[in-house]
Amino acid sequence: MIKITYEQLIKKLHTYSPMEKVLKEHPEIRGNQKLIKKFNDSLTPQQQKIMMTPIVSYDSLQTLLATSFFDKDDPIKVKIVKHNRYTTPLTHNHDFYEMFYVLEGEFTQSIGNQRFLMQTGDVCLVPPGIYHTLYVDNPSIVLNILIDSKTFQEIFLNNIIGNQIFASFFKSDFYTKKITNYIIFRTYGDEQIKKLILDMDLELINKEKYYAPIVHALLLQLIALLLRKYENEAIVPKEDRPTKLDLKLIEIINNNYQNITLSQLAAKTNYSEQYISQRLKASTGMSFEKYLLSRRMEEAQYLLRYTTSQINDIGYNVGYKNPATFIRAFKRFYQMTPNQFRQKTKSTHEE
Repeated sequence: MIKITYEQLIKKLHTYSPMEKVLKEHPEIRGNQKLIKKFNDSLTPQQQKIMMTPIVSYDSLQTLLATSFFDKDDPIKVKIVKHNRYTTPLTHNHDFYEMFYVLEGEFTQSIGNQRFLMQTGDVCLVPPGIYHTLYVDNPSIVLNILIDSKTFQEIFLNNIIGNQIFASFFKSDFYTKKITNYIIFRTYGDEQIKKLILDMDLELINKEKYYAPIVHALLLQLIALLLRKYENEAIVPKEDRPTKLDLKLIEIINNNYQNITLSQLAAKTNYSEQYISQRLKASTGMSFEKYLLSRRMEEAQYLLRYTTSQINDIGYNVGYKNPATFIRAFKRFYQMTPNQFRQKTKSTHEE
């Protein structure tokens, strides 16, 4: 395999894709279903696969699934994709984390009912479940860094959980139903940040020996550096930030969700069960029981998607000694049985 250099990567990012060329030369296609269909039908299966989304002519809400981007046997579950220029704005959310980086230029982003002008060097991190829209209707180069939810938490949970700004993400993905959540860092074209992201992209493209741990290390370094240099100016939703106790409670539950009880949690922190319950409700919007259930269901859906473990074993691994109890809990949470969930995500992955 021929490896590409830093200079070749920059040239590649500036090169227009077939989709971008069509949309730049024919802006009217963005709202014309007939022209859109004609273009989409002309794409080969390989071209369709490498495009993050097809050209669309509607503004309906979309949910993007991790199974569409990460293969089951992917050792890294991190991808960097250049956002297509001149495309129709698509309001969407996803079940993975997404980071936008403006390599050059500017674009408008909407998160909930808020709009932000993103400029060269800006970084925005959006957790799962948050609807947002990117309006890249110009030649700006925007990189989308996609990170599987479990991979994200494995990299950052034990490394930066003590940071209050960053920890707010762990309140909003699979645990609560927040309307908006995000972090925006204005780096003003910081060359160190730029190099980290492009180095990560090169590792993902060239896939040299040990590239997976190197990418994970670069990702951790990127977030740590953003917090070190730009934490005080970071743009975050205006809401109460979690206390150190809140973060400790979340950390204990996340690490002991298989068998933790409210009384054990209280004993570990030397607070009463009533006070612990109040703090969890305030910081996550959920009771202890609901938060624990969400944590177990998150792990269960991951194991159903990415492993071949038996359903009974998965139930036991996430804290259910009785398989029937696990199946009932899973069905109430996802409105389908574990087996139905596995079949659905399998078919989505195969498509």
